[in-house]
Amino acid sequence: MSETEQEQQQSDTSASRPALLYTMSGGLPGGRRLTHPIVVEIDYDDDEVIVSEPCFHMHASGPTRVEALAAFRRIFSGYLDLLAQRESTLGPPLRDQLQYLRSVIASE
Repeated sequence: MSETEQEQQQSDTSASRPALLYTMSGGLPGGRRLTHPIVVEIDYDDDEVIVSEPCFHMHASGPTRVEALAAFRRIFSGYLDLLAQRESTLGPPLRDQLQYLRSVIASE
């Protein structure tokens, strides 16, 4: 059984599953990669899996863990672009978030 099929089966019991920490590493969309592993939290809410970065509260969701992690990778990488485009107008908290993203995301 593939990981995707296992995730589909597990979705029926996800409401009772506790949150867990997951160490994410590797590639990101757009030819980017994580410079070092980051820890995200995976939580289950009804039929949805939520992936959260605990330091700056960036989130993504999907119907399975695989899809939620893929969505998180897209959002995490895309948020770097969004903040960089608005860098001159960012307040201190968002500048800190941009600095963090720049420290963990590199082009391949």
